[in-house]
Amino acid sequence: MNIRKAKIGDLKEIEILNKKHFHENRDFREIFENEDDYFFVAEDRKKIVGFSGISYNDWNNTARIIDIFVIPEYRGKGCSDKLINKIKSEAKKLKVRTIIAEAPSLNNALATYLRNGFRVCGFNDRYYSNDAKEIAIFLSFDIV
Repeated sequence: MNIRKAKIGDLKEIEILNKKHFHENRDFREIFENEDDYFFVAEDRKKIVGFSGISYNDWNNTARIIDIFVIPEYRGKGCSDKLINKIKSEAKKLKVRTIIAEAPSLNNALATYLRNGFRVCGFNDRYYSNDAKEIAIFLSFDIV
């Protein structure tokens, strides 16, 4: 499995995977075109099997994770850990002070972030429009 910076040529495949598996309302083209966003794909045999990225915030010198998605048949195989390691590496190059992530309380992403050294730094029980059935957990990983 290879983790690399996403290219504009990956956009169509990412949008197809998002529509099929994740249903996230996200404008990936805008992410690709924003100079403060860094987006990565996980590939296996030239097939995109996951993606994630960070958005740099100059005003507080932080990076916010832009989702982390791995297709179902690749979950539990270390793909998300490799994406997070790539994100950490990019954040170090940018010299950010911390990486911020958000995970739904009932989602496996929470365990993934904790396993990768993130700590819980807050929550919001009204973040999602689901009558507080799921809580947004905010996490951070300090770089400096």
